[in-house]
Amino acid sequence: PWRPRSVEAVVQERLKLAASLSALLLLLVCSALDLVSLLPLALSIAYALVSIGCISLDQAWRSISYRLVLTIACSFGPGAALTNTGVAAALGAGLVELQVLGSFGFLLCIYLTTSALSCFVSNSAAVVAFYSVLRDVRVPGLNSEQLMVAMMLGGSSAFATPIGYQTNLMVLGRGGYAFTDFMALGGGLTLVVGCVVSAGCLVF
Repeated sequence: PWRPRSVEAVVQERLKLAASLSALLLLLVCSALDLVSLLPLALSIAYALVSIGCISLDQAWRSISYRLVLTIACSFGPGAALTNTGVAAALGAGLVELQVLGSFGFLLCIYLTTSALSCFVSNSAAVVAFYSVLRDVRVPGLNSEQLMVAMMLGGSSAFATPIGYQTNLMVLGRGGYAFTDFMALGGGLTLVVGCVVSAGCLVF
């Protein structure tokens, strides 16, 4: 039979909810304002949430995506290979030649290149590999943060192929889509988002 919860249980649940929301807000604000380093802050908040009983230690461990961590770790191999073989330097020199397109055009090229690469490999591998190219590129009128933002958002914009991201594959069969459907709609969407990202990097 259904039993109403006690007042104490309701109060504890609301306090835990308030603590969780406060922790999330603290993490977002401190990260946005660059007040403290993100890693120790996140670890401290996770420790606090476990300590006050918002989550159990087992839940905390199970929330870690070891597959994602391993994927990111393994992705540094191709990036190191690009650097050690001189491919990154050659690509960087070629990218610098594109600065004749202007700041907007250069950022758009970075976005589109990273997006195209992430359509065939994982987004983490695309970003790590392209980071090896961009980290030493210097373009007048642009700073490294603008280049990195365009690269990161491009790496998360695998719209043009169904193999670029897991969710693309999930809807491919269920929705009855074809490979060309992704190219037709995703290609235009990539270009639109790329223009917005490039303009946003210049404004902000």
